[in-house]
Amino acid sequence: MTVPPAMRVCVSAVALICLAGCAAQAPGAGAAPARPTVTPPGHPLAQPPPTVWSPSPAPSCAGSGLLLYAEAPTAAMGLRVQTVTLTNCGDTVRQVKGYPRVRLLDEDGEPLEVKIDRGARRVTTAIQDPGPKAVTVRPGRSAAFTLAWRNTYGGTTHPPAVGATLVVTTGSGRQRVSGLFDLGSTNLLGVTAWTPVTVKR
Repeated sequence: MTVPPAMRVCVSAVALICLAGCAAQAPGAGAAPARPTVTPPGHPLAQPPPTVWSPSPAPSCAGSGLLLYAEAPTAAMGLRVQTVTLTNCGDTVRQVKGYPRVRLLDEDGEPLEVKIDRGARRVTTAIQDPGPKAVTVRPGRSAAFTLAWRNTYGGTTHPPAVGATLVVTTGSGRQRVSGLFDLGSTNLLGVTAWTPVTVKR
């Protein structure tokens, strides 16, 4: 069968196009393969280095050899209960006794007019007060007490009382711990007596 000249021209053109495409894709033929681009550090398009999480540094022992730590308060129906622990991080035996002497300071460092409820019975009967007694705190050991308050607000003549710093006075001076003490309009802070912290074995 005789192929018409027009058909032969079309077939030849298609063959040339295919060969040209294959030659462009063949390695080593034509332009060199593109190199991966490396963005220099500090370039606006450079990716930031991966973030490595690191825990917060542990609080250091104070110059007095005592370390005050407050746990996060538990909250239920407006009642706040918080444990405050004093650790003897020095090398001398210490002693605390009775009810801790505490004060609340506002965010400006000014003292708040707060009534202290020893035993916390006026605030709640849900926590147990061990009663006042002397507690010996040897090096590496701790003693603790519990704070209790309610954040109810029923007055409109005065703004709610909000403390930002708890100051605890011991025989070695004053220890401070930051927190949120939202006493509302009660102005009443319950405090239990010192009690030794039992070491788990």
